[in-house]
Amino acid sequence: MRHRAIMPAAARPSLIARPCFQQDLEAVQLIYAHHVLTGFGSFEVEPPTLEEITTRWSAVVSSNWPFVVASPIDDMSRVMGFAYAAQYRDRAAYSRTFEVSVYSAPTTLRQGAGALMLSDVLASLRADGAREALAFIGDSGNAASIALHQKLGFAYVGTLQNVGEKFGRALDVVMMQRRLAPAATA
Repeated sequence: MRHRAIMPAAARPSLIARPCFQQDLEAVQLIYAHHVLTGFGSFEVEPPTLEEITTRWSAVVSSNWPFVVASPIDDMSRVMGFAYAAQYRDRAAYSRTFEVSVYSAPTTLRQGAGALMLSDVLASLRADGAREALAFIGDSGNAASIALHQKLGFAYVGTLQNVGEKFGRALDVVMMQRRLAPAATA
């Protein structure tokens, strides 16, 4: 898995996408819990426990799929967000199609962590021979997530209307897709 550093605005530290380790999972759980409890990006209504997050993380990494976090280069223990990919469906014909997910900590939004992590996940998938990346974005009004995926080459492919309900509101799911170019051969 490749790791990329970016140089955001001078007031912000340089960031790196790195593998997510078990010791990062408490921060991952807290970030995800925030999104579950306050937003529409996840359709879960109760935050998963640390044990459940550990089980989910284990399933991804034991399959050799990417699961990364963003950290400032000068504080690698700080987790600013996480991103991962998992096979779209558990059937052999989908073995080269992956669903990607990305979540940034609420205090680190718009600092480049999401783009960095998602870029790293896509590069890892491409290097491993994946063909397609899919994103299912909760809430058709989630302009920031839609823009992030567009910036990274995803195209809009459709909307599932009113398929979720959270906080008393019916929610759409925006579907986006990106073809992954084959990795360069030696």
